[in-house]
Amino acid sequence: MKRFWLVLVLVIGLAFAGYQVASANGGPHGGYSATTDACAGCHRAHTASGAQLLVASDTYNLCMTCHGASGTGADTDVENGYYLSTRNASSAVGEVNTPDNSPLLGGGFSFYQGGSVTSKHDAAGTTSAAWGNGVARGTTGALTDGNLTCASCHDPHGSNNYRIIKETINGVTVSVAQVDEGAAKDYDTEQWGTGMSSVCAACHNDYHKIAAGQGSTLDGTTYTHRVDMSYAYGSNANPETVGFGSLTLPLAESGTNDTVVCQTCHLPHGTSATMSGFASNAGPAASSALLRLDNRGVCEVCHQK
Repeated sequence: MKRFWLVLVLVIGLAFAGYQVASANGGPHGGYSATTDACAGCHRAHTASGAQLLVASDTYNLCMTCHGASGTGADTDVENGYYLSTRNASSAVGEVNTPDNSPLLGGGFSFYQGGSVTSKHDAAGTTSAAWGNGVARGTTGALTDGNLTCASCHDPHGSNNYRIIKETINGVTVSVAQVDEGAAKDYDTEQWGTGMSSVCAACHNDYHKIAAGQGSTLDGTTYTHRVDMSYAYGSNANPETVGFGSLTLPLAESGTNDTVVCQTCHLPHGTSATMSGFASNAGPAASSALLRLDNRGVCEVCHQK
């Protein structure tokens, strides 16, 4: 019996230890105390405006109360795609070294770097399918978790993953290493954590090709660019540090900081890039396809022809 209680205590202790790790994001997103006030920031038990007892009409509008263009509770303005240190006291206590009005690494839902977005992930709860989700590239498959919202990719209650990315997306396990946690945070750092492509692959799995070869792999009748491989293209400069034509692209941290991930070329939230000439006929429905740069500038940054 004594051994039983010892094991039970250990199990409970480990369970609580895991909870603390999973909720170590601070602010309203995890790390709750037994008498936390954070619940009331987003939920009302008897006077809620939206489902899940939300204080806003839906998930997107709830997130925008802090992270939107007119929000006041977060430094990250994901509508305009800017980091705004003037919103919060974090910079005053030395927790942030990101300059004010820096473009966010993930882009913006309405604007990015001063321009209106030309393509985006629609997180307003009306999209229910994704390109290459269990189907061939160029076609769409239904999402298993319902319509796309901010909470489709981010866990508002805390996560072990980078920037509270959910640990399960669209029924797929996702793991992304932290790269901006600590005393001196840099929220627009031009670098992702390892595993970042797993976020995209959870919904766009047919685009996630990692096999070795001449930079691409055959899939049916078409070729597609590899991802999750080290950047080592001839003698060309590392695009994260030098790039081509003064343009850079963010790689992922892999010990040598040189891994090409989906987000090296694509902005997760939205882009203001435009497509013209040959590029206007590429991509799904001639879309800017969340690309970071105009036309196919992302190709030149790495290949430097």
